[in-house]
Amino acid sequence: MDRSTGRLLRGRAHAEQSVRDILATRKNQRVMRLDYGSDLDSLRGENLTAANVLKAYAELVQAVHSQEPGVRIGRMEPNYLSGREGAAGFLLLYSFYPYGHLGDFSVVELVSMQLPTSVLVRTGAAS
Repeated sequence: MDRSTGRLLRGRAHAEQSVRDILATRKNQRVMRLDYGSDLDSLRGENLTAANVLKAYAELVQAVHSQEPGVRIGRMEPNYLSGREGAAGFLLLYSFYPYGHLGDFSVVELVSMQLPTSVLVRTGAAS
């Protein structure tokens, strides 16, 4: 379901929402699914150095590949969304497999997704 409208999501829209949710959820936060999420929260507030970008990339790829079978990240590029304001983000270039959840990887779409760092932080009382 779309988290903002409540309508049914399918295909790439569902996968992108799922990726955002995986990256915004801290591990050990969900009951009965303690391995769901990522450890990107530990990098929040750190400088955008090559070592930290590599740590973020490794955690991001591991989290998404282990929990979203239809998405395989091929490339990630850090970029500035608004240079003067210092807003950074990631451009994800990935392969989307519409039937990956069924184990069928014969159909593939190459797509990209702009991921601002703000989606990596869960806000609200649940965080």
